[in-house]
Amino acid sequence: MDQIFTPFQRRLYDAGIRHFKKLIHDQPKEWLIKNFRQGAVKYPVNVACLMRNIIWQLRYRIGKKEKPPLNELIRTFWYMYIKPTLARADSLAEKVDQYAQLVDQLVYMVKELEIMRYDDIGFRDENQANRKVGAHANVILFAEKLGHQPFISEIAETYRVSTIALGGQPSVLNIEYFINDVKKTGIDIRKSFYLFSIVDFDPSGWIIRDAFISNLAHYGVKNVKCIDLINPDILTSSEVLASRYPVPTPESMKTKNQNWWKQVKAQHYINQKYLVEGEKLYGLEAEAVSSARLTEKLKEVMVPIIGKDEELLKIYELKQLNEAIKALILHIIT
Repeated sequence: MDQIFTPFQRRLYDAGIRHFKKLIHDQPKEWLIKNFRQGAVKYPVNVACLMRNIIWQLRYRIGKKEKPPLNELIRTFWYMYIKPTLARADSLAEKVDQYAQLVDQLVYMVKELEIMRYDDIGFRDENQANRKVGAHANVILFAEKLGHQPFISEIAETYRVSTIALGGQPSVLNIEYFINDVKKTGIDIRKSFYLFSIVDFDPSGWIIRDAFISNLAHYGVKNVKCIDLINPDILTSSEVLASRYPVPTPESMKTKNQNWWKQVKAQHYINQKYLVEGEKLYGLEAEAVSSARLTEKLKEVMVPIIGKDEELLKIYELKQLNEAIKALILHIIT
């Protein structure tokens, strides 16, 4: 007779996660190989499955209050629990980044399987200093690069909005803790959130932006409007021509580049025509736009929102609609 699982138990079972009375990370080589050889290919043990089970066992023990929260970085967890266990099982790689594999497994368990959260274990956020929740918690200015942190901090001080510098591809852990802080303000995360992005105007920048929005949605922030501050119309046509750079075209990015340009064309930016020559695409670095110009743009597009004045909001939305119509007409004519 087939065993009957709850949906949660089924996700654990399908991921190869089992309950062990013995502490997995303390066991000898023979025990590890015996219990985790199924599905192993390059090493004596199935590395991904072993990682998932160690993570889950620690989460289970903390949940049962058999152990206090870890209060350490994921990197520290790697050195404390994962790396020694893999070495003991003769499964520590020399060329493969198994720490990155650990990070991927955590994302898989948190975001895909939805069987745990990072704060269940008590991981520390190494990017904590680069996020801040303001009085206007639902207005978020976010930057792709840590180099923009001083600027967005100034904006946070001036307008009391929320800010976060991602430092590249956004960490799911970082966003989880960010939204935890947002919730502490008492705001209903189902309300509208206004996002203002400072990311490179290219396929990679937009992938980072979309990953950030996806992570927000995972934690319940789904009603969002994102305004891209870095775009060809924040510069003059001559500035675009002087600042643009060819978008890299490796085979792995071919489809992503095409999808990006399809999205760009749908925006009908007036100066977007300067970012394409035949099949050659160009992008713009976020650093191509000065802080002064970003500040002026934020006064234009963000201040009406944080003012919480319904009339100002209506005026702002009508102005945006009017400008979009004008841009579309101009695009069609030219």
